[in-house]
Amino acid sequence: MTETVVVGAGLAGLSAAFELTDRDRRVLVLEAGPVVGGRTASWDDRSMRVESGLHRVLGFYAELPALLRRAGCELDRVVHWEDEVEIRTPEGVRAVLGASPLHKPLKTLLGPLARWDLLSPLDLASLAPFFAAGLATYLRTPHRLDQWALADYARHLRVTDRALRHLLVPLSAGIFFLPPERYSAANFFGLFAPALPRVHQVRLGAFLGGMTDVMCQPIADAITARGGEVRTGVEVTGLEVVDGAVTGVRTAEGVIHASNVVLATDLGNAQRLLRPALGGHAWFARLLAAPTTPSVTVQFELDRPSTEVDRTTFGPGTVLASFSEQSRTTFPSDGRLSVILESPERFLHRSDEEIAAVVVGDAARIGLDLAGHVRQHRVVRFHHDFLSLEPGHLRDRPGQRTPVPGLVLAGDYTRQRFLSSMEGAVVSGRAAARIVDGET
Repeated sequence: MTETVVVGAGLAGLSAAFELTDRDRRVLVLEAGPVVGGRTASWDDRSMRVESGLHRVLGFYAELPALLRRAGCELDRVVHWEDEVEIRTPEGVRAVLGASPLHKPLKTLLGPLARWDLLSPLDLASLAPFFAAGLATYLRTPHRLDQWALADYARHLRVTDRALRHLLVPLSAGIFFLPPERYSAANFFGLFAPALPRVHQVRLGAFLGGMTDVMCQPIADAITARGGEVRTGVEVTGLEVVDGAVTGVRTAEGVIHASNVVLATDLGNAQRLLRPALGGHAWFARLLAAPTTPSVTVQFELDRPSTEVDRTTFGPGTVLASFSEQSRTTFPSDGRLSVILESPERFLHRSDEEIAAVVVGDAARIGLDLAGHVRQHRVVRFHHDFLSLEPGHLRDRPGQRTPVPGLVLAGDYTRQRFLSSMEGAVVSGRAAARIVDGET
């Protein structure tokens, strides 16, 4: 019998497995995909290197850098710190703003004041009470804030329309794909609240290579070096339940018995595995009913760079929620562009060619000339990327500990401070490992 089976080799599963093997526990990690990384993965697709989506590391993260360091991989060797972002609008605004109070203080603190075409003094003034009230409410009563859509909350606090359009749209649709009319105010402020104690460390980093290569595979290798086992290409088809306890998992090869199972998949796959095995258990009712948020990313290989600098850019008013040239950082090449689409459910069932054409057309509206320069493209879809980020679903997040013996949950959808993020996945994995190890 295996001591612990971890289902899923994304960051949550790798975090849990690393922590357990570091405590001399016997661990088997099962990953359905061909590579480790889950929703932070990279792989070859018909001669093109692709990734699960455009990801950025935030400088105030602590658990992810600590995990990488313990696995023998320093964050500064994995990440190129951009420390600035760009906003482009169809109206012709092109503003580069600092994203690091410590490393680019003038551009971060004074940049918006110099760009009145982006935000006027009145716009900036309207944001101060909005952020102060929102953060205070989130820290006291986050579920109360979860009753509001971000746009409604902003208008309630008299944020100007231009501030909403030029700043809050990029910070909602540009990060989590949903426009502020559909994005929970609690999730919005939940993204910023953990940064408050470490605001001086806020910065933005791009990966120096595919995420499997530079981040997830090194963690998997460290798990193996500590006596654990990581298997890819093994799909878990069900949970084995005996007398109300989870005693293992089922695969095409048969049942793998285990004293503990850490379910570390995305929410959609967690629901798929939990429903037939524990669908009648009251504790799982909210989790099994919770809706999800999809994502769609289109990645272009180009004959030249699309922008002068590799940096995170937001395109409010277009389908390009956020994007970045990557030919000088993540995927060294003649030209490489990764784009996250806004309101991705509109594109889930459209053809790759249709999606690429829409993006090329909208890119032209914000000064990005892609027509005639695309060599090939790939579209990556996740039907269940996050637990729904619309209002009213904060209470759907479960803890890592379940009332079912032998079953522990891990994933960025579980309850922890860093909602729907890489840091949240790592935090949840470590919490799951502590539960398995008998810590209270």
